Formats: sequence, C-alpha cells, structure tokens
Amino acid sequence: MTTFVPDGSLSARAHHRETIDFAVQQSGATVGLFDLWAVVKRRFWFLASIIIGCTLLSAVASFSLPKTYTASSEVVLERKDVRPFATDAALTSIDRDRSAAETEMDVLQSRKFAGRIVDRLNLIGDPSFNPYAPGGDKSGDQGLVDDIKEFIGIGSSSTTVRVVPDVRTQRDHAISALLSQFEVSRTGESLAVRLVVTNQNPKLAQEIANTIATLYVEASLEFKQDERVADKERALNTGGAVAFLRQSMTQPLLITLRNEEARLLQSKAELAAKYGKNHPQMIDADSQIAGIRSMIEDEVQRILSDLEAESLKPSARIVSTAELPNSPSFPKPGLIIPAAFAGSTLLACVLALLLETTDTRVRSGQRAAQLLRIPNLGYVPKIPKHLTSPGAKRSSCIPDWSNFTSAEAERAVYMAGRYSDAKQLRRIVMVTSCVHNIANASTAWGIATAAAADGRPTAFVNLDFNRHNVPYLKSIERSPEPIERYLRNQAVIGEIVQSIPTLPGFGFIDASHVMMEPFRSLDSDKLCELIMDLKQSGYDFIVLHAPPVLASGDATWLAPFVDGVVLIANWGKTTEEQLLEAAAQLRMNHAHLIGTVINQVNPEIHRRHHYGGFVITSKRIPAGRWHRVRGNGAFPERADADVNTLHAPAARPSITRPSNVA
Repeated sequence: MTTFVPDGSLSARAHHRETIDFAVQQSGATVGLFDLWAVVKRRFWFLASIIIGCTLLSAVASFSLPKTYTASSEVVLERKDVRPFATDAALTSIDRDRSAAETEMDVLQSRKFAGRIVDRLNLIGDPSFNPYAPGGDKSGDQGLVDDIKEFIGIGSSSTTVRVVPDVRTQRDHAISALLSQFEVSRTGESLAVRLVVTNQNPKLAQEIANTIATLYVEASLEFKQDERVADKERALNTGGAVAFLRQSMTQPLLITLRNEEARLLQSKAELAAKYGKNHPQMIDADSQIAGIRSMIEDEVQRILSDLEAESLKPSARIVSTAELPNSPSFPKPGLIIPAAFAGSTLLACVLALLLETTDTRVRSGQRAAQLLRIPNLGYVPKIPKHLTSPGAKRSSCIPDWSNFTSAEAERAVYMAGRYSDAKQLRRIVMVTSCVHNIANASTAWGIATAAAADGRPTAFVNLDFNRHNVPYLKSIERSPEPIERYLRNQAVIGEIVQSIPTLPGFGFIDASHVMMEPFRSLDSDKLCELIMDLKQSGYDFIVLHAPPVLASGDATWLAPFVDGVVLIANWGKTTEEQLLEAAAQLRMNHAHLIGTVINQVNPEIHRRHHYGGFVITSKRIPAGRWHRVRGNGAFPERADADVNTLHAPAARPSITRPSNVA
C-alpha cells in the first residue's frame, strides 16, 4: 500500500512502515525469547501471585505440619537355607532366588508378623496406635464428613457415650497403624532387606525398627526348629533317618559311595553263582561291601551333624541396627520451599501461556493484519481518566487540556489511508466498528477533522444511533426537523449541513435520530442523493460513521455506496472472532476494506507489554506554547471552540469554503 506521507508527519511514516512490513511478517510466525519475555511482562502480576502464594503456602505447611522421624535397620537373608530331613530338598548349598526374597519381604509385612511386634512392644496401650487406649482419641475412627458435621454443630453430641471394642479389635487397630508406618525394601538382587519406620516419636521409631529386625531373626530360628521336628517325625515314619537319607540325599560323595555299593553287590551276585559263600572271592566281596557301607554311615552321620548344627542357626542376621534420629525426615523446609517455588513457577508459566492462547482480544495491529489480510492504519490512544472525569469541562467548547495525542493519532490514520493501493483518491469513506464503543464516533470525527485540517473540504455524516462522546455534537442542538424536511425534498443540502466557524471547509450532519426510527426514511436512494448533494456542494472528502457491524445491519447495506471502509477494533475488548465476523459480513456485500484502526489503546500497557506497532504518546505541551499556537489562528480563541477541532500540532493555512456550502 502506497500512502501519501508529508515530511512533517513522523507518526504517519511509522504507520506506513508497519503496513509495508506486513507482507514480510506474513511469511511465518515464530516465537522467540522476546515474545516469551513479553508474555511474562503482560502476565507479571498473575505469575507473581501464583508463585508467591504457592511458596508461602508451602512455607506455612512445612512449619506447621507435624514432624515425623525415620529410623531404619537392615537384615541379610542367609544364602544357605537347607532344611534337615526334608523330603523335597537336597543337602546341597542353594542360593535364594528372587522369589524367595520377595516371599520373605511379604512375610515381614504380614499382619501375623506385625501382631508379634504389637504384642512385644505393647502398642495396644499407645494412643498413637490404638485410639481406644487410655489418653487416646476415641473418635479417631470418624470420617472427615463426620468431623465437619460435628464442627458446624449438626453432628452427634460430644457427650455421646462410645462403646469401647474388645481387645482383639483394638489389637487390629494397632496392627493396621503399625503396617502404615514401616516399609520393607531391597536393592536389585541383593539379599539385604531394609526396614524403614516413620513415627512422630523418634525413640519409638528406633525401637520399632530394631524390634522388627530382632523378631524376624527369632522367627526364622523358630521356623527352622519347627521344621526340624516335623522332618524327624517324617523320617521315623519312613524307616529311620539312615534309610530316609539313603533314599533322598543327593550329596556328591554319598552318591558315589552308593554307586560303588551297588557295583559290589552286583559283583557278589555274579560270584555267588560260581562259588560258595566261603570262597575267598566271596569273602573279599563281603569285606569290600562292609567297608563301603561303613563309609556311607560315616558320611550320613557327618551330614546329620552338619544339618543339626545348621538347624540351630537362624536364616537371617542383623547387619545394621537403627540409630536414634536427630532431625525429622518430614517436613523439610529446605527442600519443600524450593521445590514449591520451582513447581509453582512452572505451573504459573503453563497457566499464563494457556491464558495467553485463549485470550483472543485484539491488542496488536499486526495480529489484526494477519487475520484480515489488510494493513493496520494506526492506533488511537485512550484519553486519560483525569481528562475525562465528570469534573472536567468536556461538554464545554473551551479546551481545558492540551493533549494532542488522540488528534495526532487520528490524523496519522487519515494520512495512512488517504490513497488506495491503486493510488486512486478516496472520496467517500465509511468508518465502522465491530462492537459498540462510545469512542468510535470520536475517532471517525477526528479522521474527518484531520482531513479538513489537511486542506480538503470534508463532510462528516453521523449515522450511528448509539451513544458517543463527541463533545461538539453533544453541545449543539439536534433538531430532526431539517433532516426530515430534506428527506421529504422540502429542503436543500445547505440547510442541514452544520459548520464549525474555526475550521473552514468542514461540515457535518448528525442523522443519528433518523437511524433510530423503526421505519427509516433514509433508504439507499436517499443516501445516494445525500452523497451526491455533498459532492456537488464542493466537499472533496466524505466520512460516514456507521453503526457497529455486529450490532446492526446498517454498515453492511451502506458498504456499496462508499469507496472504502475503515474497521475499528476496540483495544482489549474486541475479540478475533468478532473482527473476523465483521470483516466477513462487510466483504459479503463487496465492501472494500482499507484497513483497521485499533481504538482506545492504553499506551503505557501497550508499550510495556510489547504488543508491537507505533502508538503516539506525545506529552502535554507547555502553557506558553499553547497560547502561541492559539495566537497563530489554528485553534479557537473564543469560548465555544471545540476540543475535537484541534487536529494539527502547528498552524495550518486556512482554506476557502465553497460558496454553496451552508
């Protein structure tokens, strides 16, 4: 898009550069560190509130939660676990495999084994394990709902007598509490089992850990003794220990002796068929057999002695006893607070990015250009609140503030969209918006007055029936009679066009009351006639301010009668969906969109949050310059001058108004 930019309008040049760079920006969207930093700055207070809040909560929780202490002991399972007189096991050294180790860990966590610990330490009398113990909380088995009901006064009375269960039930409570306080673990294929106990009492935690290890070693020895007695009974029932061993033992030496005995018995049988029992070879065979049997008996006795000694040893041993813990294992503020800070930071960033992606409100002209494929003509800043307060004389025509920001921005918008891409001068421009905002009419008014100040005879026609904040239109009389007479062909155009004495070449028509009637008299034919009359009256530039596209269909049917349309989006209020829908409705009626204007921009937030684009943020001029400018004739000297006619930062030459304009 080629625009006419005077040398003195730096803001217009900036807007022009933005439209020229639009095609480059469309090549691909990338997200870099600068964009992420912009998101952080936009959502700074949101991020800070989550991070600080979560960190403070974690700090309070880490110092207020009850402290728990951890004590650990360690036992090792013996690799040799030979059961004496077992009918299903050999007298060989075997290694415990994984299944055996897992089985022993299950035994350690069984309720039967935990019951022995409870009995040994008399945990039934400890209130922390048994709520029914003396001094314990007998309501400890209540649920959270019951506690809440009792707290708000709708639950059962605190004076209700509770029935104390029997000893067996209390023992089950203690066993369940104990099982929830200790863990059994091992590393890899190791046979070392670690017993970890957590309790609010460090001394009790140490005592429980050591008792578990001791009782497990004692239980393994008792188990061996019981198995030894049972195996002896089975051996006697099979004809004695020696016969039992001869049939079942698979020791290497014993197997060799048995094989040798069988060979000698076979050799003796062969000799018996040839010789008598007193034959020297028979006597020698008997002697050898007796020797082998003596060796077998000796080996069996040795094995029995080893097994007897092995049965007197436990299958586990304690390798590490629990020490008295000096510091609590939970909570640890030194770990919880940094972890909470890191986690809350990550959570806050994720939520900020989620909010950023779901927030589709338009704040960037570049984004509007990407959506509609038309350039953004500029940004119109929002007037500060202290200048629009009820105490300020906004309804008066005396300018009580000297801020040129809005006027300069509107002039830059006019200069940016003065020519089309075909370099054809636009004479009729419709200014509309997506949704209603009282500042939309002021922006359209500013564009029209900027054109008049640029030297073009300009007419402004207000067709928006919504409330606006144009002080000059509010201050004048709004009699509908002249316009109604014109629509009935009883008046000429000069009778309905109003003028501003201090701005030659500018006329305006406020037809908003006509647009509010249910059956409008301003149809398409009358609108064409009105536009033609304005052209014939000498107005070179006509600005039509139409109602919002999404609030009324007026802008859609007005689109074919104009040379171009400027679509206004309210900064931080208009969404991308609304912008797309408004453009689609205008294009459906063959409207030629010149560009967009971002209205009501907060310059400080826009710049601080890096939304991109150039927003004019000129400061208030000194009082001395104000009076000098007024003395040059660019601004009104009399008290009924309108603030919205102040559209030039310096004096502009006056133009001669056409004689046929009223």
